[in-house]
Amino acid sequence: MLERALIVAMAIAAVGVPTSSHNPRVRSRQGEVTWQRSDSRRFEIHYLPSLAAEVGPVTRTAERAYDRISTRLNFVLATKVPLVLFAPSGPLTREQVIAYATSDHVAPQVPHRSRIVLPLREVDTQLDVTMLHELTHLLVGEIILPHAPGDGGVPRWVHEGIATYMADAWSDDHDRVIRSLVSTGHVPALSTLSGDGGFTDPRINEAVGHAAFAYIEGRWGAAAIRRFIDGLIVPRVDKTYAAVFELSPAEFDTAFRLYAEQRFSGRKD
Repeated sequence: MLERALIVAMAIAAVGVPTSSHNPRVRSRQGEVTWQRSDSRRFEIHYLPSLAAEVGPVTRTAERAYDRISTRLNFVLATKVPLVLFAPSGPLTREQVIAYATSDHVAPQVPHRSRIVLPLREVDTQLDVTMLHELTHLLVGEIILPHAPGDGGVPRWVHEGIATYMADAWSDDHDRVIRSLVSTGHVPALSTLSGDGGFTDPRINEAVGHAAFAYIEGRWGAAAIRRFIDGLIVPRVDKTYAAVFELSPAEFDTAFRLYAEQRFSGRKD
């Protein structure tokens, strides 16, 4: 399972990506620590001087991820995404980083702007996947509930499933989760789930949601994913499943269960 970034803020300078020369130095309240800022086309990146060498590579990763997700969702934010970088082994605690990331130094609280706080480790082979995952959370959240904090009451299988699907983060662990649900006859009726679904294992929302979005795109095409997300926009309208899939919620649940049984029955090749 991915180590999660936090939806909060920052900005970076990139090689090969148009950037501004704006690079203010902001002294934080934590002694002599000074944050720096750099801008790329879609991001505002905040970082400590010790991470300056990482800004370019992270920016390129972030811009690629943004282009991929915005194309698939047909959505671009009117404002840049604040992205705050920090090293877990750095001079600031996680709490101090979050305090800075949620301050007006990064972005005004009114109107609300979603942001990402991203931990950078010395060796991170999952950076591309993490960036895709967290940006999907942010952009989908802005579609459903623009300019406001929170997830708009979207079920966790939707929230986690689409982020995992967009990142292509299918794992052997998720495969085992789905196969176990199929073999025991416990594939959940997705349309009836709210919140965390009542699952004691959080991997279920990621695995089932990932499979559900693979099923949606495979049967109705890529555009159906955005239509489904549009059906969840706050304030929500009734008949989301009928409008998007021409199925009742119960018919969708049955169709997805059959898909899961066909794809995940038996041994993995």
